[in-house]
Amino acid sequence: MIWSFSAHRTFRKCPRQWFFKKIYAHARAKDPLRREAHRLSKLEGIQAWRGKLVDTVISETIVPSISRKHPCGLDEAKKIADQLFALQRAQRMAPAGQVGFFEAEYHQPLTEKMFDGARLEIHTALENFYRAEPVWKLLQQAKALVRQRPLSFRHGTVSIRVVPDLITFQSPLVPAVLDWKVNAYPMRDYWLQLVTGAIGVTRCNPHRDWPSGATQHEPHEVQLLEVQLLTGDVRFHTLSEADVHDADDFIAISASEMELACGGSNPKDLQPEDFPVASDPKACQTCAFKKLCWGAET
Repeated sequence: MIWSFSAHRTFRKCPRQWFFKKIYAHARAKDPLRREAHRLSKLEGIQAWRGKLVDTVISETIVPSISRKHPCGLDEAKKIADQLFALQRAQRMAPAGQVGFFEAEYHQPLTEKMFDGARLEIHTALENFYRAEPVWKLLQQAKALVRQRPLSFRHGTVSIRVVPDLITFQSPLVPAVLDWKVNAYPMRDYWLQLVTGAIGVTRCNPHRDWPSGATQHEPHEVQLLEVQLLTGDVRFHTLSEADVHDADDFIAISASEMELACGGSNPKDLQPEDFPVASDPKACQTCAFKKLCWGAET
C-alpha cells in the first residue's frame, strides 16, 4: 500500500472516497465502473483547478527560468497563465473532454463570474509569489532547484510517497522544502505535509540530478517554507527530533488504519460497500464519486 498525505486526508474524511480514488479507479480496467471511477477521479472544482494552474506556471515556467539565471518577469508569467487558463477551460468544457469540472458534472452553477474570479486569484497568487523576497532569495542562491519530484521511502511495510512543490539544495547542500498553496483558508494540518516532505528528502534514494551529498542530513535539519499565495504570507517552520518522531508515529497509525480497513484482503477483491461512508454529510457535497457511491448503496 502507498501512503501519502493526500491519501490520509481523504481517508480521514471518507474511507469509501479513499477506496474509490486510491484503489478502485483504473483507466484500463475491464469493469466499466472502475473506468468511470477513474474518470471521476480527474474531476476538479474551479477552485482546485485554478490552484493547479498556478502550480503549473511556477513549476514549469518561473522556476526553470530561475535555474537558467534568466528569471521571467511577472507580466510574462501572467500572460502564460492566461493562455493556459483559456486552453484548459476550453478542454474541460468540451462535451467529449476526458477531464472536466466538478460543477459541470454535477449540474452546479459554473458562471462567467466564477471564471473571472478564478483568473483574478491566479494573477494575485503570481503577484504575491514575485513579492515573496525570502523565497526569491532562497531560489536565487540555491545550488539546485528540483520541482514537483515524487519522493518515496519505506516505513515498515508501507511505501510513503510525497511530492514537494520545490526542493532547493543550498551550500553546504542543506535542503529546503517549499510548498505553496492557493487557499483562502490554510489547512490546519499543513505542517504535517511539510514534515513528510523533510522526511522524504532525507530518506529516499538520491535522484540522479541531486548534488553529491545532498541527502546526508537529518529531517530536523531541513528548512521548511510554507507560502500562502493568496495572502502573501511566507512562514518558516522549524523541526525538532521529537517532531520527526511524532510524524513517524502519526504516519504509522494512519497507514495501519488504512491497512485494517482493507481487512487483509487483496484490493482487487474489495468493493465500495466494504468501506464506510463519511460521518459528515457535508463531505458528500464535494465528492467526485457520489454518483457511484449512492449507486453502491441501492
